Amino acid sequence: MTRKQIGPTVIQDIALNLVFSVMGERRINRTQQEYAAIAAKLPSLKMLSFKVNQLLQSIHQESARSKISLPQLCRFKAGDQRWNYEDYPQKISRETMRIALEVSGMRRPRGKRTKSL
Repeated sequence: MTRKQIGPTVIQDIALNLVFSVMGERRINRTQQEYAAIAAKLPSLKMLSFKVNQLLQSIHQESARSKISLPQLCRFKAGDQRWNYEDYPQKISRETMRIALEVSGMRRPRGKRTKSL
């Protein structure tokens, strides 16, 4: 049994922020119709992930040039004994981007394949 994800994870949230940035849009204070219009304008997932990873690469280059480090991410959950920090992502996979768009309602989930006998 799989649990339905309620909201985006930390990496998925970063991916959504970058998607809106690539599209030249802001992410907050929008109506449902405005979000639907933005979702309709999204390019293919392959092109979108390319543009997002290009933007992410330029963010890392600018961070290195200015010597201002990017924030580290903490994935602490209830019940954990200690917390671990990981570096800001260098690259975001298409699958992570697809799930982030689905969780946010910007993309419909793929249909389940039927098992053939």
